[in-house]
Amino acid sequence: MALRDHEQHQLDEIERYLAQENPRLARRFEKFRPMPVLSFAAAALGVLSVFLTGLVTLVVGFGMGSAAPIAVGAVLTTAIPLAIVWFYRCRWR
Repeated sequence: MALRDHEQHQLDEIERYLAQENPRLARRFEKFRPMPVLSFAAAALGVLSVFLTGLVTLVVGFGMGSAAPIAVGAVLTTAIPLAIVWFYRCRWR
């Protein structure tokens, strides 16, 4: 939906005022780009699938009484989802 002429004019005035009053903040707004919805959905699905895989591996490891699946499951449920979230957070900041 397009803005009316006077609304666009008001926004332009606000932008100019912001650039004059606080140039640093204005530069930060110029760099700001929200994360695309599709990328966010893919990241969320990736985190969820890795987390669930790790959870299943943990349960199997405890059932078997083996340390290796427990360690792999712990890494899958914590480290990898955190790394994915950190990557996307840094990328779209």
